[in-house]
Amino acid sequence: LTRLINDILDLAKMEAGQGDWVMVELAPGVIIEQAIAATSSLFARDNVALEVDIATDLPRVFADADRMTQVVVNLLANAVKFRNAVNGRVALKAYTEKGWLRVDISDNGPGIPEQDHERIFERFQQAGDTLTSKPTGTGLGLPISRQIVRHFGGEVWVSSRPGEDTRFSFNIPPAAASPARLQPSLPGRSAL
Repeated sequence: LTRLINDILDLAKMEAGQGDWVMVELAPGVIIEQAIAATSSLFARDNVALEVDIATDLPRVFADADRMTQVVVNLLANAVKFRNAVNGRVALKAYTEKGWLRVDISDNGPGIPEQDHERIFERFQQAGDTLTSKPTGTGLGLPISRQIVRHFGGEVWVSSRPGEDTRFSFNIPPAAASPARLQPSLPGRSAL
């Protein structure tokens, strides 16, 4: 209950433009590795294979390290939750696309119908038949992740069809071209 309340308050603050941000220039590979480490117990508990491919030439980004970690953790946790129950597999790929950071997180679950692609980014919404599949979670991870990535000047989206793998992707502009540099920041953290 406390987590749900905190998520609701966090999302409301972000939507009102009053979230707490510590924006710095950072190396995204470090953040992604921290998120993988933070979710390793989920993969071990559910015996889910994780394939990781992080390019060595990722662009530095202007972002909040904790919030960026939160995005990657949310997407990895969702991938574990909705992967194939028998032979679960999740893949994370981080690379440079047209100068921007791009991260793809894929799972081998049941897929998401196209009509649900935007709906799952709304508060308290999940894909699937809630009467039979009983998804767990609050339905706030994706809306929070979208707010965070948009604050960094990027976007989050999903590519999926029923019966196919699901891929959640996000991109963030390079630090030098970041519109987030114009937004207020709190002092106190050094770049990673």
